Amino acid sequence: MQQWARLSRGPRRPTPRHRKAWTARAAEYDLAARGVVVVAVVTGFSAAWLEIATTGRLGWFFDVMFVLVSATNALAASRDALYAPTVVPPLVMLAVLVVVAIARPTAVDEPGTPPDASLVQLVVVALVHHALALVVGLAAALGIVGWRGTSVAH
Repeated sequence: MQQWARLSRGPRRPTPRHRKAWTARAAEYDLAARGVVVVAVVTGFSAAWLEIATTGRLGWFFDVMFVLVSATNALAASRDALYAPTVVPPLVMLAVLVVVAIARPTAVDEPGTPPDASLVQLVVVALVHHALALVVGLAAALGIVGWRGTSVAH
């Protein structure tokens, strides 16, 4: 019996390709912890800049964008980085408000704020003003991370 030399092109019959489910393919592009932080910081500062540029103040547009980014980051984080969406929203909110209070104090002061308010006072006033967005964004992130943590599929 004569054996044929194997060609460099591989076996004669190709092995069948098994396609992954669309959820498994989509999970290959999940964000690492660094990606979650970058997305949150960039979109938080972009939303704040856009609203200050158009209206001169931080208002409902920033709040809505903050909530949406918090929820989206919790959905987009990889399973190894599920802690990041729970930690990032309060830190991003605080960072944005501190930078805005330094760069443009009139964007965060509210009626009743003393005219000679310090940076800490302005940040506290802004945190109180945007507290609902912070609570809703963090609750959405925690709820989504909790839901994703209980799912069976890896």
